[in-house]
This record gives sequence, C-alpha cells and structure tokens, in this order.
Amino acid sequence: MVVSALAQEPGGYLWIGTPNGLFRYDGARFQRFELRQGLPTPYITALHVDGSGRLWVGTTEGLYLWQGQRFVSMQFQNVQFAFYQGQTFATLGPDRLLVTSRDRLWLLLSADQGHSWQAHEFFDAEQLSLHPEMKTLFSIYVGPHGDLWMGCDLTLCHYDQGKLSVLGKESGLPAGENWHAILHDRQGMLWARGSHKIFVLPPGGHVFQDRSPDPNQQQKAHGVPFLAMDATGRIFSRQDEGILRWNGKSWESFSESSGLIVGGGINSILFDRDGGVWLGSAGHGLIHWIGYPNWENWTSRQGLPSNVVLSFLRDRQNLLHVGTRSGSAILQKNGYFSVTAGTYGGTSHQWANMAEDAQGNIWAGSLSGLLVRRGSGTETDVKVAQLPSINSLFFDRSGQLWIATEIGIYSIKQPQSNPVPVKVTEFLSIEDIDAYQGCEGRDGVLWFVTDKGLLRFDGVHWRKPRTRPAAQVFQPAAIACTENETLWLGAEAGNVWHGVVRGEAVDISEVTPPLLQNRSVLALFEDSRGWLWVSTDTGISVWNHKQWRFFNQDSGLVWNDTDMRSFYEDSDGSMWVATSGGASHILRPESLFAPLQLDVLVESIGRDGETLARGQPVRLPWSSGPLNFKLAALSYQNRETLNFRYRMQGLEPDWSKTSVPEVRYAALPPGHYRFQVAADNAPMQAYSSTAEVEVVILPPWWSTWTFYAFCGLLSLLLLYLMHRYRVRRLEARQQLKEQQAQERAYELEASREEERKHLTREIHDELGQHLSALRMGVSVVGLEFGGKNPSLQGKIERMVTLVDATIKVVRNVVSSLRPSALDMGIVSALEWLTEEFTANTGIPCRLDVREENIVLDDKRTTTIFRIAQESLTNISRHAQASRVEISLERKEKHYLLEIRDNGRGFDVSVQKKKSFGLVGIRERAHMLGGEVSIFSEPGAGATIRVSIPIADAAENQ
Repeated sequence: MVVSALAQEPGGYLWIGTPNGLFRYDGARFQRFELRQGLPTPYITALHVDGSGRLWVGTTEGLYLWQGQRFVSMQFQNVQFAFYQGQTFATLGPDRLLVTSRDRLWLLLSADQGHSWQAHEFFDAEQLSLHPEMKTLFSIYVGPHGDLWMGCDLTLCHYDQGKLSVLGKESGLPAGENWHAILHDRQGMLWARGSHKIFVLPPGGHVFQDRSPDPNQQQKAHGVPFLAMDATGRIFSRQDEGILRWNGKSWESFSESSGLIVGGGINSILFDRDGGVWLGSAGHGLIHWIGYPNWENWTSRQGLPSNVVLSFLRDRQNLLHVGTRSGSAILQKNGYFSVTAGTYGGTSHQWANMAEDAQGNIWAGSLSGLLVRRGSGTETDVKVAQLPSINSLFFDRSGQLWIATEIGIYSIKQPQSNPVPVKVTEFLSIEDIDAYQGCEGRDGVLWFVTDKGLLRFDGVHWRKPRTRPAAQVFQPAAIACTENETLWLGAEAGNVWHGVVRGEAVDISEVTPPLLQNRSVLALFEDSRGWLWVSTDTGISVWNHKQWRFFNQDSGLVWNDTDMRSFYEDSDGSMWVATSGGASHILRPESLFAPLQLDVLVESIGRDGETLARGQPVRLPWSSGPLNFKLAALSYQNRETLNFRYRMQGLEPDWSKTSVPEVRYAALPPGHYRFQVAADNAPMQAYSSTAEVEVVILPPWWSTWTFYAFCGLLSLLLLYLMHRYRVRRLEARQQLKEQQAQERAYELEASREEERKHLTREIHDELGQHLSALRMGVSVVGLEFGGKNPSLQGKIERMVTLVDATIKVVRNVVSSLRPSALDMGIVSALEWLTEEFTANTGIPCRLDVREENIVLDDKRTTTIFRIAQESLTNISRHAQASRVEISLERKEKHYLLEIRDNGRGFDVSVQKKKSFGLVGIRERAHMLGGEVSIFSEPGAGATIRVSIPIADAAENQ
C-alpha cells in the first residue's frame, strides 16, 4: 500500500512501484511482475518512460528494462546502479538516457536501437574536481533546449553546451536546501523544489522568486518532494497531508478536508494520457482523482450545510448561493462555503428553488411550502407566504413570479409592492393539479407540466394543447423551454420528447437515446450553447446535437442521484449539478465531448495453468481444459459503463457482451478459429477497434488425418482380408467341389474300369469259352460228317472260319475294354499299345522307358495307359504323323509321360469346342493331382507332357 513511483507506458498500462514489488494496472486488476526469479523483490524507487516508450525501473539494487514480456537486468562492468526515490531519470535524446546513481550522473547509450546499452559517467574527473558540489546529486532534469539542471549538494547546477555553472545565494536561492525536483512550465518558468521550499526562475531572469507553500504543511520528514504539471499547465507539488496546486496566484491545498486521505503522504503523481490524475500514497495505495480536471465537487466537508443540494443561484454581487435540504450557503473565495445566517436561511428549511428579481432580491421556495425573500447583499430573510409544497418558481419577462406547487399554480404580479401569491383559477381543471415544473418560451408563453398533462398560458388564456401524434403514453414530468419556440419534455419512465409548437398544438417526437432507457428523467435544461442537459436518478446526460454523453460518479460526478432542479449555468458557461450527495461543478463543458481513447487488447491467454505467448497464432493440442482470454481496455474513465464484445469466429456467428474483462471457452473443439474482441463505452460514445487472435486447436490423436489415414488403411486391409478370406473360402469350396468332382470322376472312371474288367472277364471267360466250345463242336461235326458229305464239310469250314473271326472280334473287344497287358504292369501295357498302334496305323511308334522296373498302382497304371491310348488315338486321327515317340521316366516325386509326333501340329491357343480328347487327358491327369502341358505349333508336330505324382496328396501329408 506504499506507492513509491508511477509511470504510464505508451500502450496505456499504469506501472506502480512499491517497496514490495512492481505492479501493472489495466483499470480492472493489478498484476505483479517479478524482476528476478527466485530472489527477494527489490525496493522499487523510480520508474521512467523514455522518448522511445521504453520502461525503465530503478531499484535499490539495480536497473531493469522492460522488453515486452519480461524485465532484463542492465549489467555494466564499470558501475553497479542503486537508485533512491525522486527525479533520478531524464531522457536526453533518442537512445540516450541520464540516470543519477550513488551521487553520480551516468549516460546510457545504445547504438543499435535499444538492443544493447553502454554506461559512461557523464562528467569527467576534472569537471568534478572544479565543482565539488557535483559529487552529491539529488535530481536530474533536461530543459527544453537540451540543457541540464541538477540538484547538487545544497545548490542548483546548470550544464549547457559544455559549461557548468552553480546557482546559489547570488541567484536568490536559500542556503541549506537540497533541490529534489526541477521542472519547466509552459510559460518557460523554471521551478525548483526542495525539502521545504519552492522557488521559480522567470524566463530570461537571473534571480529566483520564492513560491514556497505554508511551512506548517512542510514539516514531516521522509517525504518525497516532487513537481508535476497537468494537461492545462498547472503545477502540482506535495504537502504533509496531501497535495498542492498552483492556481497562478497562490497554492490550493487538497487534503482530508477535500476527501483526499493519503496516510503518510503523497510520494508520486502521474497525469495519464487522458488528463487523469493518479496519486501514489504512503499507506493508502493508488489514488485516482476521478473527473480531473473538468469536475470539482463540494460536500459538507467544504462547508455545505447538507450534502443534499437542491438549487443554485449566482447573484448580482457574483456570490454563488447553494440551496440544500438544511438551508443555504455561499461559496467563498477560499473554496469553502459559509452558511447564511437568518431565520429562514438556517438548517431547518429546504431551499429547493431560488430566483432573483429585477432589484436583486433572491426568492426561495421550500418543499414545506415556505416562500422567502432575501434582500440583496445577504440581508435578513423575510417570509412572504406559506403555500403547498413548492416544486419550482421563476420570474417571467414582465417580472411576475410564478410558483408551481403540488396543489395548483400561484403567481405574484407585483413582487415588490404587493408580494401576495394568487392561485390561478381561470381554468377550472387546473385548480387542484400537481404542477411539477414551468418555464417561459422566447415568445413569452408559459408552459407547465402537471399530473393532468401539459398546460399553456399566453398571457390571456390558459389552454391544454393537443399533442400530435396522439401518443398513447405521454405523461411528462420535466420541461425545458428553448430559444427557438420549441420544448423539451421528459418522463419518469426515461422518455425524452422534442415538442414543436404549431399554433394550439404541439408536435412531439421522441428522441430518447439508448443510454437513457430505464432511467428516470427528473429535469431538463437547455444551456446557452443549445445543449440539452438531462438529469436522472443514476447520473446526468448531455446532448450537443451530435453526440450524447452520460456521466456518473465514475466520471467525476459527486453522486449519481440528481434532483428535479439539477442544473444551473454559471456566468462563465460552466455548469453546476445538484445531487443528493453534494454539488458538482463542470468547469469546461466542452471537454465533456473530447474524444476518449479506447484501446482493447488480449492481455494474456492461458489454459491448464499455463500462460501462452501472445503476438503469434496460438496453436494448442486439444484439451478438455478451458481456454481463458484476459482482456484489457486501457481507459480509466467511466469504466462502470465499459463493455466488451467478443466472439470466436468459426464457432459462433453472433457477438456476446460482458463487463468482465475475461472470457472463457471450455473444451474448444479442434479447428481454426479467430478470437475477436472490441470494447465500447456507449455513454462516452467511445468504441475501440477490433483485436484478433488466431487460435488453432489441433485435433487429438484419434482425430488426426494420420489416424484417419491409418484407420482408412486398416479398414481397407480388413476389407481386403475379408475379401481374401471370402475368396479363399470360395476357392476352398471350389477346390473342394473340384476335388469332390475329381473324386467323383475318379470313382466313375474307376467304376468304369471295374466294369471294363468285369465285362472283359465275362466276355473272356464266358463268351470265349462258349465260342471255343462252339468251334470245337463244329470241328467235331466236321470230322465226323464232313468226309461223308462234301457240301456239309464246306459249310462246316465256313462256320469254323466265322467262329474264329468271332473269337478274334471278342479278343479285340476285350483288348479295347481293358488289355490284358495292363495286368502285367505299365511297361508291358505301353509296349502292347505301341505295337498295336504300329500294327493298326502303320506309323512307327517307339517307346522309351528310362527305368527298367516301374511298379505303379492300378489307378496310376490305368491313368497313364489311358492318356497314352487317347493321345495315340488323336495322333492317328488328326496328326498325319510319320513318327511317334513315347517316353516314361521318374523325376523326383513324379512320373513324366511324353508323347511326341512329327505331324502337322496345331495352334494351342485355339481350342476347338469338340476337342474332347485333350479334355479327357487333362481330366484324367487332374484326378490324380497331375498336370498336363501341350506344346505344338502348326507344321512342327505336337508334344503332350503329363506329370503324375507318385503318391496321393493325403499320403504325402
């Protein structure tokens, strides 16, 4: 709570140095900064912003420079800096900084725009030896021409263009004073502040003038003397119990009586970029002088008999009268009020209304109905009448006094000679009305707002004018007449209307701004500038016909609740405002419409306890933790009405609004976003530009394209495996079917072979025997009877020949069905087959068997034999060969059968639809798991190669 130094960087942040660390303030919160990690926080004694906007921090243990995100300790080989409170920094030029440390003046230089710095002692040993005063320095100041002013020992030193001079008694400065603060004002005067004294040197002068404040307020030790100049050129300094301000003639004091509680005193002062004043106290922290320099406030601390202020009036003697609920008071030259003495000016009466007549008498009406006249020069109050509760009173141009009460309207036609109020009765419907307020237009017409509506008096007749268009709800409670024959009307519901008089009617149009909605309008006033002033129960508003502004306690208004007679325009154009918490004085109303600089920025971004770097796109992996944006609007006026508009573009299309400078997004889904934020202060008509931060939330590993690609590949692999599995199942089923078909075919072939064997045996055994017996019988008959009967003998011989031919046919049939040679082995069967082929076709057929003794089972013997038999049949029918070769050999686990001819050959790729011979060869080989290869070209013969496994597959397994 002890503030030792203050500074504002160009971005708008306020920096506060304390003995317990360094803090930054954005208008909503304080943030503490570490100068060095893991070490005790040094005492912050000085803060300085140089010409390039760099923030320098001086401590009791060193010098630090702010580099945007952190502080860097400035280390130099030839000096170890240590700073005390006061005026120890000064900017000499771009990248040139002067500092006083350990009673020496140092120059810090940078040749690379602030990236690196060097420190040199400003004065050499010879200069110091010539001026021993320079061995003890208290302050440093750079004048408007680049010259240096220094508080040195008990004198003031000046260095200009290489010349060093010392100013002391001969220059009008007192002895024994250490000059801790130096300043040039706008008039070119040089101010020098010591521990107790303040002196000024006029432009071109050579002798200082004493402007020391009251010495009784400069007694306490350990204060930090300072000098500062506000935006209007007024000089500030410190005193024991507060601060001082030079008004051009004398010092004005601000202390506890002014509402300033400072604890151990004021150590530092700062004027921000909007002209606001900040005070660093010793024990009460940071103090903001709200409303400075445009607002002044008075309460009972400054002598008002009550904080409930009801009316104002400045009389012809230039005295300001203020009516309160406990009497009236007059503002004195010293800035305090004195209560007016008198029977009716005391604290028992509510001076709710005041008006001045042509002779300078002040007429006052109270809420209790008391009508009082006070003579000019604050003479004794005189009671004029006791009326119902007086709401308002005013003099018209003819000097007639009009009084609006809660039970009718009264007038005094001759206030000086016959001050008797007379109730208006010309219009029956207004006898018992509650008249709220009244005013006189430029044309002399009187207007009153009452509980029965709007009334008009043209000097002869009272009328209740028509309003156009006929509003469903039009119940005004406040009125203000203007210079252009128009009216301003207000309602407790917050409505404001503009009325234009059209004969006996009033054309009304509502002009209620959004910032007045839901506020009760209590009073209206148009000043000499034509501005409209509106008082409400939560502050005041003003319209300059271009913009609206709204002001409350955050703006400098002493209190938010105003009164029905809130406004009074002083002779200098300033405005007085009556509230239930004191009186406010707006010194320069034009300044109320000065543009307010409103900047917004994303101060920090954090998630899961980690603060993220700003100034670049934020790229984060997905997390369920919330993403926090801390916002800052670096404006320190009217923060009560400050709002932030924000949205996460890419997530939400509409803008949201909040008054809290923090936005949180929980579990932001993966994607590319743009966080947008803007600040607005509608009552001040201030709007910032939009700040943006690009945010990229990376998808979790299960949502990445790599994972998707992996899942896609895995899906394809699974589909492929499923397809392969299905194909293999189909192939297995097909193979099973083929195997079953082969087995079935083999069974059929075996059955046929068995049937052939059976038929061969039957034919050979039965038919052969019968034929043999028949031949023998016929031969016996021929032997017995042939010799006796030649004709019979001939017939018998023919019969024997027929029987022999039949026996031969039977033998051929038996051989065709199954040659008997098969029972003797494959080699014998092939030998028989080749002999039969040669014998039947006349084509030479050679058999080549590489193994002398080949023993095969019956099914392989039969298969090889049938394949050879079918091949020779095809050769005899189609080949037109002159030579045939057959070979049989064993290779590893297979028997290879080759049948080669030198016939005309054929195109293997062209398979005839009825080539049943080749199909039969393949089927027989496949039945035993064998393979058939056919090689042939037209005109080059043909070769059939058959490979038959020695054993079945089941046996191999």
